[in-house]
Amino acid sequence: MSKRTPLIFTPENNKGSRTLTAEQETAAPSTTVRGKSRQGRQFIAAHVVPEAAKQFKLLAVQQDRTTQALLVEAINDLFAKYGLSRIADE
Repeated sequence: MSKRTPLIFTPENNKGSRTLTAEQETAAPSTTVRGKSRQGRQFIAAHVVPEAAKQFKLLAVQQDRTTQALLVEAINDLFAKYGLSRIADE
């Protein structure tokens, strides 16, 4: 098992680590391949009080559903409330 980099990183702490070759340094950065489920999707987030986040996570467990599924349901319900199409899908 390799030794993990400390949370507080300084070059002095990096003794004996792998160094990049000149070829690797100049190479184009690799692109991250995301799962098919995220392609063509937009991220939406909200800041809520800790109690609301905990209650939301508990609801997901109680309903045996993911937080993603519950958020999609909530967004669709909000759209319906305002007379819009329920277009958010999982």
